[in-house]
Amino acid sequence: MTLRILLADDHPVITAAIRARLQTQTGWEVCGEVAGATELQQQVEILRPDVVVTDYHMPGPAELDGVRLLTGLRRRYPTLSVVVLTMITNPLVLRTILDTRVHGLLLKDCPLSEVVTAIVRAQRGFTYVGKSALRALAPTDTHTMLPCGRNGIRRLSAREMEVLRLYLTGRTVTEIAGTLCRSVKTISRQKNCAMHKLGVSNDRELFACAALQGVVLPLG
Repeated sequence: MTLRILLADDHPVITAAIRARLQTQTGWEVCGEVAGATELQQQVEILRPDVVVTDYHMPGPAELDGVRLLTGLRRRYPTLSVVVLTMITNPLVLRTILDTRVHGLLLKDCPLSEVVTAIVRAQRGFTYVGKSALRALAPTDTHTMLPCGRNGIRRLSAREMEVLRLYLTGRTVTEIAGTLCRSVKTISRQKNCAMHKLGVSNDRELFACAALQGVVLPLG
């Protein structure tokens, strides 16, 4: 079954680069490209894509900008996967984007391979936050944004931390089990224990908490 992807960005060079990369994926099709918020809404209704990769700010009426656009897409099309690709690095704005329950958050300095990873993760029902987005989120005040604290990080065992770091790279529990030569059940238990100690209940909170507490991925 073909995965249909709609691209939304008012910079043609960015759209062309993403399209070229995504179309190398077997079974993936870029079904359309738009350059404005109004056109995005229209084409989602007409084309019914499986995934939208969109900028945060695009030309269009104020009522369709930013959070309003994302919230509208998530509410009207609950099965649509939404991946945001933005130049914004303000951690509070990035947290606001995550709060709309998008499936992926990437900065435009990310490698194109991360766009692929974000879409793959979204199709598996997970949220993906890119490496540079994680680093941008790190300065956010932990006391006002999330309930997790340094004590939770300190309580993680070495194996739980190892699983957590691999999970943050976008690997699945099954893939981590293969990498570490442990059972899927063991990896799943260690991941769940780590989440419990951090005080988070879902992937979105886990990625944000890891960023805020400095459990970020190495450069490159």
